[in-house]
Amino acid sequence: MRSNRVMLVIGLVVLAGIVGPAPIETGGVATASATPSDANETYVVEQGTFCQPIEPLETNDSVESFYDYRNHETHPEDVDRQYSSYGTQHLQADDTSILMLHEGPDGLSLVMVHDRLDGETSGGIVTFDIVGTPADAEWVVQDDKYDSVTNMAEWYHGDGWLGASWIWTDARTDGGAIQGGLDDAFALTIQPAFNEASPFYNNDDLHDPDWHNDGEIEQWEVLSGDSQEPDRTRLPSLAEPVTIRTGTCDEPSVTYDRSDDGVDATIGAAAANGSGGLQPVAGSSDAVQFDTIELSDVDPDGTISPRTSGTDQTPALPDDVDALSTLALASDMNERSGTITFSVDADRLHQDEIEAEDVSLFEADGDDWHASDPVVREETDDTYEFEASITSLDGLAVTILQETASDSGGGSSTDDESQIGDESEVEAQTGDESEAEAQTGDEDEAEEEPSEAETGAADEADATDSVPERGLAIVAIVGILLFGATAWRRWEENG
Repeated sequence: MRSNRVMLVIGLVVLAGIVGPAPIETGGVATASATPSDANETYVVEQGTFCQPIEPLETNDSVESFYDYRNHETHPEDVDRQYSSYGTQHLQADDTSILMLHEGPDGLSLVMVHDRLDGETSGGIVTFDIVGTPADAEWVVQDDKYDSVTNMAEWYHGDGWLGASWIWTDARTDGGAIQGGLDDAFALTIQPAFNEASPFYNNDDLHDPDWHNDGEIEQWEVLSGDSQEPDRTRLPSLAEPVTIRTGTCDEPSVTYDRSDDGVDATIGAAAANGSGGLQPVAGSSDAVQFDTIELSDVDPDGTISPRTSGTDQTPALPDDVDALSTLALASDMNERSGTITFSVDADRLHQDEIEAEDVSLFEADGDDWHASDPVVREETDDTYEFEASITSLDGLAVTILQETASDSGGGSSTDDESQIGDESEVEAQTGDESEAEAQTGDEDEAEEEPSEAETGAADEADATDSVPERGLAIVAIVGILLFGATAWRRWEENG
């Protein structure tokens, strides 16, 4: 199931902080002239060469209410609670696994239910790996989930994938729902293991490995349209992976799978428009998330393979560049140009007083790096979403223009502070000398009382001669103040 897939492992590594050394020359960022992308409204299900448009089952309920899973922890004794889905009973079928998208007030979810509650079934065993999941995706319904040794369901997760293994007895269901990140473009591939193919089959580590009573799933169906009486399409195989994604059947397919190194991706035969979309599914950071890569002119059955940043396989970033995150890919496709979208955490920018237009994207081309001009597609309180054209997958890096960091906290402010310090020192020196001159004036006055004009002129002259040339203006002000003070004192003494 995992041996013949090519690899897509996209890592995000926070390499450094926002503030750094001198900048690289770039074209900057075009700001929000682009309109936000519209919500995706078309979906397809694919298995091998089979492709079928589907529509979500739309209700006014959350996916939890739609599924309505019940056990002894969720419902009291006087309520029927057979550790099964009660909300989908009208959709269930004996010895059948059903798959559907659900659209509710909480957004889009992927729902799966195995077998039929109170049906004529013996039980069953299933394992699913759901690969290509967005970073925000999670299990929001888990059938079964309760604290007991008799609960044998297992739930898994990793970067870019979620999984589960179920075992159930007669006249009950198992299944679940995932949610998160599905309101944008996505592609999810279910790698199935029904019946004997499941790791649970004859697994002596289970509390009761015979709990399924030799029951089997015999068909796999996808539901579409009306939530009460949906269209039902039987999938061609129980063994082959199934992908549900946004878009149309005219677009290239993509299949995700797990490997020991992460998530693998295979782009299917390209259609006439020759474009294909991939979603980075492995790794994330608090600062940056790569959302999608749309490739142009992809080769049929093109492959994308991982590269580890910071090795001799990828070019090293220039010494004077600090990156918030990097992404490195290799490909056997001749044409690898396209567009990339990525999101930057708004708080990360705000805390360092960084503007969105100071975010830059560098792409590696051989041993060189070139700047691409991202456009702010959408701005929310939480994130800035950018889009940029790319011509290479050798390496990508999201960076901050460093002159902004220098202006806000670099050398220029230090120089200003030094200058202020020098002027303060001059003022202090001027004040000391002026005080000394004032004292000398008082002593002279005790011996012989010169005129007020002579005293003021002498003080002003002494002050002017006693400071460097750059302090003349300050000295003049001090002299005027001293003259005024002396005149006022004389006026009071003479009544």
